[in-house]
Amino acid sequence: MFNVPLLNANAEEKRYIVHQGGTGSGKTFSVLQYLLYFAMFHNDKVISVVAETFPHLKRGAMRDFKRALGDSVLAGAVTENKTDHVFTFKTGSMIEFFSADAEAKLRGARRDILFINECNNIDYEAFQQLDVRTRCRTLLDYNPVRRFWVHDHLLPSLHADGHLFIKSTYLDNDHLTAEEKRNIERRRANANWWKVYGEGEIGMAEGLVFSNWAILPTKNEELRTMNENSPDTFNFSLSTFNSQQLPGQLLGYGIDFGFTHSPTAIVQVHEYEGELYVHELLYRTGMQNDELFAFAEKHIDLNALAVADSAEPKTIDYLYRKGWKGIKPADKGNDSVEFGINILLDRRINVTQESLNLIKEMRQYMWDTNKDGQFIRRPVKEYDHAIDALRYVYSYPKKKKLKFV
Repeated sequence: MFNVPLLNANAEEKRYIVHQGGTGSGKTFSVLQYLLYFAMFHNDKVISVVAETFPHLKRGAMRDFKRALGDSVLAGAVTENKTDHVFTFKTGSMIEFFSADAEAKLRGARRDILFINECNNIDYEAFQQLDVRTRCRTLLDYNPVRRFWVHDHLLPSLHADGHLFIKSTYLDNDHLTAEEKRNIERRRANANWWKVYGEGEIGMAEGLVFSNWAILPTKNEELRTMNENSPDTFNFSLSTFNSQQLPGQLLGYGIDFGFTHSPTAIVQVHEYEGELYVHELLYRTGMQNDELFAFAEKHIDLNALAVADSAEPKTIDYLYRKGWKGIKPADKGNDSVEFGINILLDRRINVTQESLNLIKEMRQYMWDTNKDGQFIRRPVKEYDHAIDALRYVYSYPKKKKLKFV
């Protein structure tokens, strides 16, 4: 399964290959395919694949690499070291995976080829530390949510004959199904989303709802190693290890129900010295009520406050009768969404690294626009499931006091 134009572009003899593109364009997969075949046919090369955190790497580039490896005839010629996240080839070449928040590796050994996946999520200093230790080539890819250091620093500094800039969209990927294309195209009405993810053009940062949040770093190396090496539990349950390490006082759990097209999302929320600490516990479609209760029984305190989407009273009643005694319906009204957003905007929000879907939502949650293209105080009803869960619990009840513990 090759995207031949992108694969050929990656093979160009350029010092920098920069992939700017929308969702579903195949840019990441094409880079990983190229790296796989490069390692197979070149001796003793070191290739590094980097993303902002290990959870992003594990569920993104590393998963795609294993799929590319499985699709090829080369799988039997590759050995995986699951502890160090290194794939070694019979040629003596190796592909290593590590995260940009691993300080020792940023300033560690040199390599021949570097690939930074979703490079807009790492800072310019981290890029420079990695790039200066790269002998031959650096490949970058990203969704152009807004201008960042690639546009402002890197591209202006490069000679025309020393780099290749590629812009791709879902229309460049012949391997998408008709349903996948329709799922992308149904979001045309969201002008800024469509500009970025549909057309691969640079978006408008001012349309984002939240800028008061950050990914909570995993400072302890032992905890980082435990998280990196922990196996996935189901295909929907994220690591719950960090949820037990959140500082401050447990405010409760937020639940947003979904089923076929929308996921059921659960977040755990703590408050400490005026800041919120949030961990995503669950994000899954097609979940039956008994499965949801079994998950809650295993992973959360059923007697603690849990605020759920009040549009599902029968579900809430079922879960309560099963033994989830802390579950309550969310306060909803004409202004409940704006009210919830406003009080969340008053606090710094710290999100654990494992909360991949919440992080993705925070990066894509946009204000809607009117017919003149002006932003209005109403969010687009997309990418809001974990955010809604957070909003439910933090705005319950509406008259709440800030806690300092």
